[in-house]
Amino acid sequence: MPDQKKNLFIFNFNKHISVFLKRGLLFFTPVAIFCVLLELLILNTPSSFSIIGNYLDEKQEDIEIVIFGSSQIKNSINPKFLDKSSINLSSGMQHHNTDFKILNQTRNRLKKLNTVVFEVSYGHFEVNHNSKYYWKNNVFLKYYGVNLKDRNTYPTDYLVYVSNPAYFSRLLYANYIKKDGSYTYNDYGFYKNKYEGKFKTLNYDTIQFSKSYVKINRRADKNIFKYNVSFFYNMLDYCENEGLNIVIISPPTFNNYNDLRNPFILKRRDSILNIISEKYKNIYFLNSEEDMEFTAKMFWDEKHLNPDGAELFTLQLNDLINSLE
Repeated sequence: MPDQKKNLFIFNFNKHISVFLKRGLLFFTPVAIFCVLLELLILNTPSSFSIIGNYLDEKQEDIEIVIFGSSQIKNSINPKFLDKSSINLSSGMQHHNTDFKILNQTRNRLKKLNTVVFEVSYGHFEVNHNSKYYWKNNVFLKYYGVNLKDRNTYPTDYLVYVSNPAYFSRLLYANYIKKDGSYTYNDYGFYKNKYEGKFKTLNYDTIQFSKSYVKINRRADKNIFKYNVSFFYNMLDYCENEGLNIVIISPPTFNNYNDLRNPFILKRRDSILNIISEKYKNIYFLNSEEDMEFTAKMFWDEKHLNPDGAELFTLQLNDLINSLE
């Protein structure tokens, strides 16, 4: 004879599970729909990543110059002012390991590529490389078609919004609610109206600059330095084997930033650049860190140029690249 208590227990257990699943479905279905809508909105919202990705797809047969680096380079190089077909693949907090992976995975698509531009600004060798959890890995996979995850991809790896909800929420707010044109890009994905910032807020008053907080890395790290330099040599070896010209740049930084630089970090960086200049052929340098031609009104903070400063620095780079011929 069946055990009625056992059967009753199983019935009640199954009933509770069924209720739990139904409630869970009722709760998560709207959340899932909301997330899908956010993802669709982002994919239909112009961003520097989407514009650069489209440009890469459309112009890959013509591109001769690729620029890599962090936000300093992203805001300092406007490809509009380069004579040769160029693309700026820099982004905020981007480091050499990400640069190298993007270069390696796009090399075969860029048939006319002859020059690569790398950042070696102050302290760049003293900062950790991007981790495998770098949030832009999803973005680069979606828009540039490069896999930086060191593994096979999953469908969720192509989701953009969830990679950095805070950043993309600001983008959505600016485009669909505020509608003030605060995110405006040219055909190259360059942020062409980036004037708002610390310097403009202080009305370009250099006295006020001297009283304000300056974010700068002054901590030397010998182990990070050794690893980063060794990695950079590998990048240069690769470019040399590919027959590419290499341009190493460091964009302008303002006086109140330059005055706070750790002289040991600076000397160590410069010593490596001297070694590189002797070791490699077809390597060229553009260091405008202390170039007095860049006035306060060409910056939006101590180490980032605004579009006016970017035009001047890009023209300097353009002159250098044209001289290579």
